[in-house]
Amino acid sequence: MKATEAYLEPEFKSVDLREGGEFEYEASVVIPCRNRVRTIGDAIRSALSQKTDFSYNVIVVDDNSVDGTVDVIKSFDDSRLIYIAQDDSYHAIGGNWNAAIHHPKCGRFALQLDSDDVYSDENTVQKFVDAFRRENCAMVIGSYQITDINLRPLPPGVIDHKEWTESNGRNNALRINGLGAPRGFWVPLLRTINFPTVKYGEDYAVALRISREYRIARIYDVMYDCRRWEDNSDAALDVQKVNANNYYKDSLRTWELRARKAMNKV
Repeated sequence: MKATEAYLEPEFKSVDLREGGEFEYEASVVIPCRNRVRTIGDAIRSALSQKTDFSYNVIVVDDNSVDGTVDVIKSFDDSRLIYIAQDDSYHAIGGNWNAAIHHPKCGRFALQLDSDDVYSDENTVQKFVDAFRRENCAMVIGSYQITDINLRPLPPGVIDHKEWTESNGRNNALRINGLGAPRGFWVPLLRTINFPTVKYGEDYAVALRISREYRIARIYDVMYDCRRWEDNSDAALDVQKVNANNYYKDSLRTWELRARKAMNKV
């Protein structure tokens, strides 16, 4: 990285979490989904069962499901649940996230929960917000455990990215395929960046962009159960799809490398 003049010293832009205007909710759990009738109920129940000392809501963005997912979403009678129905244009996961973070009811912090996963316990949302307040940062990433659909642990077990360091984490981020999960974002900044309208690597793209200038804090406790089952979007991909995914992330790294080199020349 130093040889390419893209290395970044551990110097970051400061963040004032009070900026960005008034928020009715301190946090929003964001759940994008498409055709997840079997699992969306588990995700919503997990999100709504969180214990916090602040107000939060759950934003479910459905991208034209046709399998009964919408019926499951509408079966929940809870004022904290916000349902966004996307039109039939192309959105992908990134576009669904953008719909959530720009919703007027979105909280100050937007927290990830995929439609086939669950939080590990009822304290995940509180831990996220506590970390934002303590670290005064733009993004927080927790740790997760791989499980089957019934929450039985699967190899490789806990993914915590303990290789991350304050001094070199964002440089090493260009060498790895992802920064971990679950992810939490400070919404005022995220609204200026937005997610790319893609269904793979949208999280990596945003994390790289944020890390270019801002600190990312880590939580090494397991906060999230990442469930592996036959209908996972990344299950049993053919070689062409795997190659396309890898090419996209390689492209993200190339673009980010160029941006960091340019920033260092200023």
